[in-house]
Amino acid sequence: MSVRRSLAWAYSGQITSFAIQFATSVIIARILSPHEMGIYAIAMAVQGIIWIFTNFGIGAYIVREVDLKRETLDTAFTINAILSFILAGLLLGASFGGKLLFGDPAAANVLRVSAVSVLIPIFAFRASVMMQREMRFKEGSMIGTATGIIGSLSTISFALLGASYMSPAYGALVGNVVSTLAVVVLIREHFSTRISFAEWRRLSVFGMQMVSVGGVSDAAARLSDVVLGRMLGVTALGFYSRASNLSGLIYTQVYGTATRVAFVQLSKSFRETGELRAMFLRSFSMITACLWPFLIGLAVLSRPAIHILYGGKWVPAAVPLSLLMVAQFFTLCFGMNWELFVLREETARQTKYEVIRSLLGLAVFSIGCLISIEAAAVGRVVDSFIGFLFYYPHVRRLARTEPHEIPLIYRSSALLTAAAVLPALVLMVVYRWSPTTPPLLVMASVGGGVALWLLTAIRLRHPLRDELLRLVTPVMPRLGAGIERLSPR
Repeated sequence: MSVRRSLAWAYSGQITSFAIQFATSVIIARILSPHEMGIYAIAMAVQGIIWIFTNFGIGAYIVREVDLKRETLDTAFTINAILSFILAGLLLGASFGGKLLFGDPAAANVLRVSAVSVLIPIFAFRASVMMQREMRFKEGSMIGTATGIIGSLSTISFALLGASYMSPAYGALVGNVVSTLAVVVLIREHFSTRISFAEWRRLSVFGMQMVSVGGVSDAAARLSDVVLGRMLGVTALGFYSRASNLSGLIYTQVYGTATRVAFVQLSKSFRETGELRAMFLRSFSMITACLWPFLIGLAVLSRPAIHILYGGKWVPAAVPLSLLMVAQFFTLCFGMNWELFVLREETARQTKYEVIRSLLGLAVFSIGCLISIEAAAVGRVVDSFIGFLFYYPHVRRLARTEPHEIPLIYRSSALLTAAAVLPALVLMVVYRWSPTTPPLLVMASVGGGVALWLLTAIRLRHPLRDELLRLVTPVMPRLGAGIERLSPR
């Protein structure tokens, strides 16, 4: 499957998934209180810390493997199953920690349900990872959409029935059951429960490297939530988690989808040619050109956006959301670094940087928690900027780009961002950053920003323009001709 078709299927599924999850978050936020959301958030933070040390990222090993053997798949399934049972046992054990660990004993109930939920995907692991390796994004999109709809409807139903902070946990359990059944049925040719330890050494070494690289930063992030909940209270964590959940949804669904497709394509290109540069630069250019305007635009409009979507009771989450969007902006400046380190087999080097960065970021975040959730969110910005300082030279080195190439991408993406954000910025200045800015004017500023963004992309002859021409010219030749006329020669 081509890159465009892969992206089309991946994004069609992710757009649907994003819409479902986003709509669900809006509905749940209007049913549950910040305190109830804080209880669920503190449980998820503890689960995240435990999960980190059992997440070997074996799927990435299978995707990148040049000569994949049956024994390797069998060993990957076996190790994944063992780690899942260990995770379930640790979650169950942690649930008895009560108020000592969580700051609220009610969070223990969420962990008990999660202990069951994490065991279900064991049976879908092998089929899921092969579906990704074979770039079967059509099936993935269908499964993700079905799972999202059923899981979200379940969460909302449980909330309406009075399940309170347990509603998301029950919804996740239902979603895992549906997803596993769908994968096993649709990708049944790869379903197997064969046990093997033939390749356990190689997979374990890779897994430990993945734990070291991703685990340290994830652990710091989850521990940060625990620190915030303990220092500022569960309600404050509820506000912060509303902002961080929306930020995380954007990061995983939009950026995560693009890099997942890019990783598969980069792996294929690297296996066949040993080259990464051209595909990396194009992918990086498209990602920053699309996401930078979105992130900064949402940062500018966070107050009315939170008020419109979640209601007045959630407005304290607006400033943290703005700061988290800025943090993501800096993170994208060294985007796709994980993919490059994995493909170049330099994960050990990345581990060192992650440890230093995570410790510094956690320290700054904890200091912020002594002041307010806004100050804590500033710690996320500092953490991302530290990451940029560490990783930018290595992104250039691993992708083997020329010194001027990435800065040129920064410049064009910054121009697109400025054009897209200008109408929203003017509107918020006029209305003095009020959360009650008229929704129609907010939507008009977004529409105006999109129009300016497109016009700027055409004038810059950005790769986005080429993609736009490929989409519209076969269907609307006159519009395609008009875009050509707007482009400078």
